[in-house]
Amino acid sequence: MISICSLFKDNNTIIIMDVKKTLREIGLSKGEIEVYLTLLKLGSSPATRVAKETGLHRTNIYDIIEKLKEKGLVSYIVRNNIRFFSASHPNKLLDYIKEREEEIKEILPELKRYVSIPRDEAVVEVYKGKEGLKTVLKDILREKKNYIVFEEEGYIQKVLPYFYPQFNREMEKRGIKVKVLTKYPEKIARRNLMQIRTLPEFLSFPSATAVYGNKVAIFIWDEPYYAILIKSKHIADSYRNFFRVLWKHAKSD
Repeated sequence: MISICSLFKDNNTIIIMDVKKTLREIGLSKGEIEVYLTLLKLGSSPATRVAKETGLHRTNIYDIIEKLKEKGLVSYIVRNNIRFFSASHPNKLLDYIKEREEEIKEILPELKRYVSIPRDEAVVEVYKGKEGLKTVLKDILREKKNYIVFEEEGYIQKVLPYFYPQFNREMEKRGIKVKVLTKYPEKIARRNLMQIRTLPEFLSFPSATAVYGNKVAIFIWDEPYYAILIKSKHIADSYRNFFRVLWKHAKSD
């Protein structure tokens, strides 16, 4: 038969667990909860006794008490050169919550600015083989906008030796400018309206990447060849920002 004392003990444990859960939800750490509840139970006590009751190291106790003091949940008095700490009345928790609420209200306008920034959902398309590479290159032509390229060794003219010269001529005809970052400028097939800058040796791009309009095209030159097209203004702008930083520090050709 279960004793009445056992029932009370189990019920009290559940209540304490609920209290701790609520205190965690309003922003107190596990250590802060243990110290605060212990001080409520003990009343005014030195750090050594709080450490003994909670099982926490005394050094940690002082750090936790300092945080509770900042929250207005603990105070102290000095007796015979010893600090005795006391938990503030539980009603102070309501003041603490109200203070957090006011702080949140202050930053709400700034938070709303972030919410209002539209984040487009990225669309990813994968093209395979040489024809897939051509499909994406033709898309760059259709965009009719200047673009940027992270390139390694000019593999495009090796993989597409007949198509690429036609592509370059069409680019010149349409007046499309391109900026290229590479470690090996001597391996890049040059054309009019192309600017090239040299990257330092420690930087490496395992694949070529072109950024045009709101799209990022990643070319993988290993057979069977792939072109990964990412349609996202946010991602394209991120690549452009990265490119601008590298371009600024790259060596002019």
